[in-house]
Amino acid sequence: MTSPPPPLVNLGAPDGLAAIYAQRIIAALPLKWARRISMHDSRGTVCWQSPGVWGPPELGAVRLALERFVGQSAPARADCELLEQRTAVLIRASDVGNVFRGFVMLVVDNQRLRGKGKSVHDLPVPVLRAAHEWAVRLGSAPTIYPEGQSPELSAVQAERLIAFGPRADEPQVDEVFARLRAFPLALVAQPLLPLQSGLRIRRYEVFLREATPTPAQAAPVSLLRDADGMGLGTVIDRRVAGALIVWLSGRSSVFADEPAQFSVNLAASSVADPNFIRFIELCIAKAGVSAALLAFEIDQSLWRSDRRCIEQLGERIETMGAGLVIDNSSLDDQTVELLSLPGVRLAKIGRQHTCDLATSRTARVRVAGIAQMARVAGVHTVAKQVERPEEQELLRALGVDFLQGRAVAAPAPLDAVDHWREQRLIVDPDAGAEDQSEPVKTRAPSPSPTS
Repeated sequence: MTSPPPPLVNLGAPDGLAAIYAQRIIAALPLKWARRISMHDSRGTVCWQSPGVWGPPELGAVRLALERFVGQSAPARADCELLEQRTAVLIRASDVGNVFRGFVMLVVDNQRLRGKGKSVHDLPVPVLRAAHEWAVRLGSAPTIYPEGQSPELSAVQAERLIAFGPRADEPQVDEVFARLRAFPLALVAQPLLPLQSGLRIRRYEVFLREATPTPAQAAPVSLLRDADGMGLGTVIDRRVAGALIVWLSGRSSVFADEPAQFSVNLAASSVADPNFIRFIELCIAKAGVSAALLAFEIDQSLWRSDRRCIEQLGERIETMGAGLVIDNSSLDDQTVELLSLPGVRLAKIGRQHTCDLATSRTARVRVAGIAQMARVAGVHTVAKQVERPEEQELLRALGVDFLQGRAVAAPAPLDAVDHWREQRLIVDPDAGAEDQSEPVKTRAPSPSPTS
C-alpha cells in the first residue's frame, strides 16, 4: 500500500493560486519523486511550500532561478546541485507571452532524478502545463502591494535579491546593503616578490580601500564585519571582482603573453554562494578577459565548517581556469587535503610561522615542511607580512617561492602595476642577461607619484 503524499502548508498566496497548482504538480509527479516543492513569484518570494527546513543551498537555487529565468530567451528549466546528493529542479513559469511570472522548485534526490541511468528524466507534461497555467493566472490576477511599493522590481531590489536571495526586510539588513552599494570603492595592489629560480609568473594581491582624496591605508573593517555577519559579504566581493575584471579588460594585450595572476579575498558568504562563480564567469565572458588572470583567496579555517562548499568552489574554479589561494596554511592534515583540491595555485604562510625563523629550529622545520608539501602538490607558497630584509635569504633556502610585505612593496593604487611592470620588478631572480633588459631588483621602490 502506497503512503499518501506529505501534508501541505499554505503560506498565503492570492486566491490560493499557488496551493492549487502545487497540488496538481504533486499529483503529476512520480510518488515520492520530490522531497519537497515550493512555488515562487518573479521576485523569488515563496508563495507556497511543502514542509521542510531551508538552508543556504536552497537560497542559492532561488538566486540561480532569478538569474537564469529573466528575459524572453531564458530556458524553461534549470538544475542546481545542492548538498547531500540533492538537486533543485527549477521550472520557469511563463505566460502566453513568454513573460516570466514565477518558478517552481522541486528538490529531488540525485538517484531518483537520474533513475537507473546517467541521464536526467524529463518532467511529465502535466507538471509543465500546471506551471504554465499558474503563470497565466498570476499574470491576470490582481495583486495588492504595500503602499508606496511598485509591482515591478527596481534595479536595487533585483541586485539585492540576486546578491543574497530573498529574506525578511530587516531594517539593519537594508541599511548595511545600502552602505555596501554606496561605498566609494577603490582597489590597491601589492606585488609578491619571487624568491626561487624559474618563477616566470607575476603575482599580485588586490585589496579593497575607500576612494578618498587621500587613499586609506586599511580596509573598512567595520563595514565588512557587519556585511559578513548578515551574509552580505558577497555583495562587496562582486563589486571588487567586477572592478578588477574591468581593469584587466583594458590590459588584455599586456597580459596575453605574460603569465600573471591577481588574487582577491572572498568572504564566507561568497564561498557558500553557488552563484558567485557564475557571476564571475559572466563578467569574464563580457569583458573578454582570461580567467587564468584571476585567483580567489579563502582562509583555511573555512575548511572546518564549509568543507563541501570549498570542494565545489575548487572544482568550479578549476573548470573556469582561475586559481584558488589558501590563506594561513599550516603543517597539518587539513593543509594536505586543501592543497590536493582542484584549482589551488598558492598557499600563504602566516607571520606566526615565520616571525622566529632566525632563532627557532621548530619554525624553520615547519616552514620548510609547508613549502615542500606544497611543492609536491604543485602549489606555490608565499610568506606574508615579512618586513625584515635578512629573512629573504632564509625563506629562499627553506623553499618558499614568494615573499609579501610592506618592506618589499607596499600596497599602491591598481594602476601602479603598470609602473612595476615597466621597472621589471617581478622577474625571475636567476634569469640570464638575454631575458632581462635591466638588473634584477630585490626590493621594490614605491611607485611613482603619478601612479
